[in-house]
Amino acid sequence: MLGLAGLSFVMRAIGPFLPNIPAAITQRTTGLAPALLAALVSIQLTGPNGILHLDVKVPAVILAALLSALRLPLIVCVVAGALLAALLRAVFHL
Repeated sequence: MLGLAGLSFVMRAIGPFLPNIPAAITQRTTGLAPALLAALVSIQLTGPNGILHLDVKVPAVILAALLSALRLPLIVCVVAGALLAALLRAVFHL
């Protein structure tokens, strides 16, 4: 995961300096951001022993995934998931 994050950071940092990135590089790194997001979500949803840990994060991720499937902007999906998790924590005092 650290490798994905580092590569994503480097690609975004050098983007303005290389206006014409070769097509081979862009084709290979297109899925980098979604892969990093998936890795972060999977780490957060599992406990230390690798088993799915059911808490308020699960409905929040499901809501974010549904909003993403509706093609809403990523920031809207993330904020909606965070708000749902906060609301569930406040209601159930988790």
